[in-house]
Amino acid sequence: MTNQEAKPIVQESLNKLKESIKREVTYNKELADDKLTLETLEKMKTEGTALPEGCPYSSYDEWIQQLSKEIKSGETSLGRIGVEKAEIVAFEYFVANAN
Repeated sequence: MTNQEAKPIVQESLNKLKESIKREVTYNKELADDKLTLETLEKMKTEGTALPEGCPYSSYDEWIQQLSKEIKSGETSLGRIGVEKAEIVAFEYFVANAN
């Protein structure tokens, strides 16, 4: 495959990557909210506060465990976005310089 043949394929991938990284702000907001919620839940658990009425979790431990998974998922997503940003730089360079 020549550079000219690869160029439209790389351009399409570049466009998809640019769309993907637009979610970074949302991920950061959700991660901040989840971390604050986790801090609050740990405090409530330590203080022996009863679970809120209608809470879908059977215990603070279950709730904290679920929230911890969500935080890890958010951090993984942000890490992936970091890689995608590097790929964007490389793809833009290729598209600009492919002859």
